[in-house]
Amino acid sequence: MRQDPASRHVPGAGWWLTLRGVDDEVWVELDWDAGKVLWAGFADRYQFRASISPGGWPAIVEPTPSVVWDLRPVFEGDYPGGFTAGSREVAGLVLGTVQDCTEWWESIVFHDWVHPSCLFRPHKVDEPEEVPGWDVGGLFPNGDYTIFVGRDYAFGILGHPWERSLCVFGQTAVAAFATRNQGILTTVLRRDGRRVQ
Repeated sequence: MRQDPASRHVPGAGWWLTLRGVDDEVWVELDWDAGKVLWAGFADRYQFRASISPGGWPAIVEPTPSVVWDLRPVFEGDYPGGFTAGSREVAGLVLGTVQDCTEWWESIVFHDWVHPSCLFRPHKVDEPEEVPGWDVGGLFPNGDYTIFVGRDYAFGILGHPWERSLCVFGQTAVAAFATRNQGILTTVLRRDGRRVQ
């Protein structure tokens, strides 16, 4: 469970750090102009294109390294426990991977292609259910893209709601996701932008 915001443990420090006066929001909406600049940088760098049809997939030019996981078993209810259990497990993988790739004080950019971009503060929570909107595009691409991008584009995660896939890119994210994914997602669709045979 999430700790009281007035008192956060700094891993490895051996003492409790007090963070008084710090905003406890998980999502911090960016100023529209700042968000537009960050969105344009992402969209240009990865040539983002939204599409509900297979002819427009993938949504980005997938960088090296990247791994694209198949989410169809989750969406189709083939995951043990059905859609709810599967989407929660995937959301846990996404949250854990983002936490592994950031320091406790860091935020990363979350893009929504039709709404204002936000900063996401992954270390403010311990479980996906603590993230408002986790199941509708926040941590799982149910009805909208899930797009997280680390600073300097060093890593990111893009969940595609229509392809029903999850692209994890950047060395640290690919490694963290692989370590955490112990049989939750089992089918790789693409590696480094190339279809897996």
